[in-house]
Amino acid sequence: MSAVHDPRTGDVVGHLTLLTSDDVPEIANRASVALPGWSAVAVATRCTILKELARLIAQRPADLGARFALETGKTVAQAEAELDRAAETFAWTAEAAVQATAGRTISGGDGLHRQVLVDPVGPVLAIVASNFPAVVLARKLGPALAMGCTVVVKAPETTPSVVREIADLATKAGLPTDVLQVVYTDAVGSAALVARPEFPLITFTGSHRTGQLVAAGAVAHLADCVLELGGHAPAILLDDADLATAVPALVASKFSSAGQSCAAPSRFLVHERIHAEFVDRFSAAVPGLDHEPGGTMGPLHTEARRDEVHALVLDAVDRGATVITGGRRPCGPGWYYPATVLTDVPAQARVLHEEPFGPIAPVMRFTDEDQAVATANATPFGLGAFVFGGHARATALARRLHAGRVSVNCATGADPMSPLSGRGLSGYGYEGGLEGLAAFGRLKVLQRPV
Repeated sequence: MSAVHDPRTGDVVGHLTLLTSDDVPEIANRASVALPGWSAVAVATRCTILKELARLIAQRPADLGARFALETGKTVAQAEAELDRAAETFAWTAEAAVQATAGRTISGGDGLHRQVLVDPVGPVLAIVASNFPAVVLARKLGPALAMGCTVVVKAPETTPSVVREIADLATKAGLPTDVLQVVYTDAVGSAALVARPEFPLITFTGSHRTGQLVAAGAVAHLADCVLELGGHAPAILLDDADLATAVPALVASKFSSAGQSCAAPSRFLVHERIHAEFVDRFSAAVPGLDHEPGGTMGPLHTEARRDEVHALVLDAVDRGATVITGGRRPCGPGWYYPATVLTDVPAQARVLHEEPFGPIAPVMRFTDEDQAVATANATPFGLGAFVFGGHARATALARRLHAGRVSVNCATGADPMSPLSGRGLSGYGYEGGLEGLAAFGRLKVLQRPV
């Protein structure tokens, strides 16, 4: 059994029965048995089911957002917004899948007619992260189902309700039995799932350390992987950055979900000329905790995460960093940690090298653009980055950053239409866009005499 906690109080709010490794062969076999029937369903019919699923999520049960917020520590508004993004993702995938499965014809001069077909890759193992479970699920499940794959979802044990609810809605939308299976398990059960040869594709979102274990386990049967792993996104503010635009955008991106986002800005590189003004504006705009008057930021998801965030702050301070705001672990129930702004952070501080995954904003100054680029690229992570400044200069600098997505003068999240991929320890493979759909297909060439 596994306990589910309310991060705002630490109280146990539910229990889960975990899948054991002995149960794994049956789960994998059921996915294999269901594959031929589902892949034979016309793509238009599969997409109709996805559109209905999107509609059902959009008109969701009244208490789903509240239950989602309870388990994740998000505010209800943030939980509702994530559910809307999940619905949008399913709906976009349903529209795009026809193009992704269309194939093409190749006409050559050698007397042969060639047709490129797109087959489903097969049963898929999808491992979903706890920080954005609804959206992460939609970015994996939607393309897999649209391309004709069956799916086993290893859902996060700490946020089980939203994944289970979406699976139930998929059944109501018309998804056949065993095309989608949702399981909860521990590290041993997860390793057993990854090792099953029935899964030719494993899609995983989570930490880079766990991603490395997934990739290593998949090698035994040469399964492909799509790995969306951690990040350490730099936000570079040039001396002509519009702080009236940059500060609110970066505050919202940094502290949404208490900073528990691999794509959020986590290192702030600010030109010396505007450094002081940026620090003043940014620290004045950070959100308070949601149990305080006017506060909007919820707790961290687990006690262990809160403790690690505090350890990163203490390490930076011990090495000479200055705390502008926050930096103290609150007394009282729950796993809250205040929005924390640090300046004068030395290069050796752990927070500049390890993904903070929490509400810490280390601010550093630079004097020239080459220095900023070198600092920004000096980590093994390469998921996202942000640049604020005059359009031409900011765009030119953005092209030099080692990241799969660079936002120029904005700080919006991933959308369903665009491919997202990391570099280095941020993973490989694509989620989102037509490229994300293609990951769940395999090409077959049929050739015959003209």
